[in-house]
Amino acid sequence: MFVVEFTLYHHSFEVLGGSERVAIAVLNTLKSIGFKVKLVTLHIDVEKVKKWDKNFVMPDEIVVKKFPIKFGLYKALFTSMLTRPGNTFSTIGDITNADYSYIHFPWSLTDNLKIINAEDNEPYIKNRKMRTYFLPYKYVHRIFFSKSKSKLLVNSTWTGKILELSGYSYEVLYPPVEVEEYLKIKGNRDPKLVLSISRIAPEKNLENLFSVAKALKDFTFVLLGSSGRSKKYLEEVKSISGKLGNVKIVEDFTHDDIVNYLSKAKVYFHPKVNEHFGISIVEAMSAGLIPVVHKSGGAWLDIVKEGKYGFGYSNVEEAVNAIIEASKYENDFRDVSLNFSFDKFNERLSKILAR
Repeated sequence: MFVVEFTLYHHSFEVLGGSERVAIAVLNTLKSIGFKVKLVTLHIDVEKVKKWDKNFVMPDEIVVKKFPIKFGLYKALFTSMLTRPGNTFSTIGDITNADYSYIHFPWSLTDNLKIINAEDNEPYIKNRKMRTYFLPYKYVHRIFFSKSKSKLLVNSTWTGKILELSGYSYEVLYPPVEVEEYLKIKGNRDPKLVLSISRIAPEKNLENLFSVAKALKDFTFVLLGSSGRSKKYLEEVKSISGKLGNVKIVEDFTHDDIVNYLSKAKVYFHPKVNEHFGISIVEAMSAGLIPVVHKSGGAWLDIVKEGKYGFGYSNVEEAVNAIIEASKYENDFRDVSLNFSFDKFNERLSKILAR
């Protein structure tokens, strides 16, 4: 029997996060349909990935390419330049020449953020060093992919709108979230315990968390924070939280830490502005927490649905009031989180590939 081969491109599995979840889910879906899958990447530790995500299945072939530059964005660009049409799928995160490109965020189109007045909260526009870092990427990307005919799948309506401003069409395919385990979480919740999960980095807008904590001294805020690149910023965050007194930072947290706080907290506060999607928000909802998110990005448009499934804020005063209201909210949105499950992703992607 003749088996069709699909090539899946993903730049690296060195750091395991949301984009790697998508890559693994795509691989799983392709294999479940019956395709023979070749994975092209720059780095993968198969045993590590197996332990990290139970949905990982072995591809039929793994091709590891070499690239001497360590910067993640340029690893992504190099792998993107390897893509070709013909039963191909990219989860690299930007527009490629593969038949399907899954877009986490189109780094090549950051100028479009100025059009929607979102540039003030994006360091790759506001920060001179980051602008310099991104500039070569944007120009090289335009040379190689301006005529791409790839079908674009995006993680949120907000991400899609960035593409739309440059004339691209797209289809929303929400990333897979492991909600099943968190749906089982029960416990007596503290209405004045607020949880946030975030990488500790300037672009995560943690100042919103600190401003709210300063105004709500009778609430306790817990930040499960993974270390970012800047040790200086990490020390600044620790100093601010220490002075506030009602903010606890759990660095480089474990899975047990997540389950522990998801079973105790009542409110989930997401400080990031213009969040492309927000997997941690869905995880918190599935555990029964009430989400409070900024009125921007995919978090507001696609997850909270503009206040239908949680609360929103556009400034510190609104955030304070939203947290107070969320702490009193009697229902939860566990059922809504099922719309973002791995099974839903598998089902939707299978239908897309069958067209």
